[in-house]
Amino acid sequence: MKHAVDELKTITFHNRTRFLELFTALGYGHLTSAFSWAEIATVLYYEIMNLPADGLPDDVSDRIVISKGHGAGMLFPIFEDLGWFSKEQIENILRPGGDSIKINKMFYPGFDFYGGSLGIGIGMAVGMAKGDKLNSSPKKTYCLVGDAECYEGSVWEAINFAGHHKLDNLTVIVDRNNLGCSDFTEHMLKLEPLRERWESFGWEVHETNGHDIQNLYDTFAGCCQSESKSPKCIIAYTKKGQGLDYVIDKPLMHGYVPKKPEDIARAFRELK
Repeated sequence: MKHAVDELKTITFHNRTRFLELFTALGYGHLTSAFSWAEIATVLYYEIMNLPADGLPDDVSDRIVISKGHGAGMLFPIFEDLGWFSKEQIENILRPGGDSIKINKMFYPGFDFYGGSLGIGIGMAVGMAKGDKLNSSPKKTYCLVGDAECYEGSVWEAINFAGHHKLDNLTVIVDRNNLGCSDFTEHMLKLEPLRERWESFGWEVHETNGHDIQNLYDTFAGCCQSESKSPKCIIAYTKKGQGLDYVIDKPLMHGYVPKKPEDIARAFRELK
């Protein structure tokens, strides 16, 4: 690993804190969805993906698609921390009417696509991976998918296509936090046995603790070293809102960002 585990934990805490600063200032956002995959994002961006040090487009950088678009807010603290954008640029990008031209260019390294309507992003990721195969490109494609997003039929069409075409340059991470926008997934429409469903489409499937830095790193490293020709799926077990105990596992907190001064103060005070 390029960083010690404790250093990566500190980076994750810093990025959660910066997310709070940015989005409480804006007054909107999806805190619980962003916090759910914060450790996953840290391991991907600081350890696993091949990305340009200056953040500028090139021909060899890995791709990442945030199909779970509600969680994309966690990327902005990371881009700032990596030095790709200044503090002022990030704040300008996020404000209504701000200058987002640079980051909206297709395909910006580390921000290749993020889904609007759920179920779209994974199809984009599969298409990118297939294109790279046809072009004999060394790029790898990573895609974050929400577990409740797996209700979408387009997700399974993409999974079927990737398995059939043996896209071993594709790794999909399922953020398995067991919550949709309004209720627990197994209450709304049962997803289990989730692992077996992915495997039935010809995927190599791994399971890991999505908040344990070392476990995440080992799982990603195992996928990178695998000799299997199948696409890879990592089911990462997480908690929606991880880092703020008072929002964890609470239905109807999907679009939550603290807005009242006392609620904002509480969030910063209790952030872990």
